[in-house]
Amino acid sequence: MTWDAVKMRWPKQATQWMGQLSAAQNLAGGELASTAKRLSDLNGKTTTNPGPVGDAAQGAIAAGRAALADQLGEAPACLVVTPFQSGVGQGRGYQRFLSAPNLLQHLAGKLVDVSDIGRPDAPQHALCLLFLSTRFDQLADSLARFNALLPMPDLVRTERRARHLSKLETEKWEIPAAGTLPRWQSLPLERCTVVKAAQQSMAGQIAVLESYAADSSPMAALSDLASRKAAQQQGRDQQLADLKALLAGGNADSSMRARLIGPGNATELRQALLAGDPPGHEWVLCAGALLVGSEQGLSFVRELVGL
Repeated sequence: MTWDAVKMRWPKQATQWMGQLSAAQNLAGGELASTAKRLSDLNGKTTTNPGPVGDAAQGAIAAGRAALADQLGEAPACLVVTPFQSGVGQGRGYQRFLSAPNLLQHLAGKLVDVSDIGRPDAPQHALCLLFLSTRFDQLADSLARFNALLPMPDLVRTERRARHLSKLETEKWEIPAAGTLPRWQSLPLERCTVVKAAQQSMAGQIAVLESYAADSSPMAALSDLASRKAAQQQGRDQQLADLKALLAGGNADSSMRARLIGPGNATELRQALLAGDPPGHEWVLCAGALLVGSEQGLSFVRELVGL
């Protein structure tokens, strides 16, 4: 058996299908020109008559937007403290810890931090959330349950970092197994210059041909669009109903603690936050969030956490 020299050439047999599309391409081009002419001839000869739904829905639209503005227009000020923030957690390297009492001290201290220009100082209410855990996986699971409903950027980053650290703790002792090289793989035909040129040349024409192959009328397209919109609305309603049912049957989560304090100024809120019997130092890995705002602005989160 001999080795033949390689001679690069155009793959005529593999690309003969390109020549078979010329007739269909010419037909599609002529049909496009004819369609454009028919549409231009209809200009000024046809009118539309919107139904009565638009006028009747104006009141509902205004009421809905007003309700959304009243409910979500007063966004409270938010402060998030996590053990991975600089100068907050204790420990060295990526092993950072923050106990529950120290977390409360950080949250209370930021209420009277005059160097922070975003600090709320008017008499308001405050809602404090604590996420208690002793391991990275517990912290990640607790934050995941909360972030699924009300994601905060700092809490989302903390969840990801805690998840990665938990994975690192369990996988750092595993020795990866790798097969011998080289390995089998599929031939990357999409990198071939001939194939790329053919795709760029034929992609538009094939799309036009596919649109004509569908053979749909405007009325059928409008009917299909209406059906898809109705199905989409039903899906959204069902998703909201499922979420309501899930939250209605929920159980109390001992790894999350919430407390509403106020009204009062920053100093009074700090004193109220540190008062009482907080979780102890046995919770060595904690994160927290402090929301400060009016009672109306905190009502959504207050109901969400079950207060």
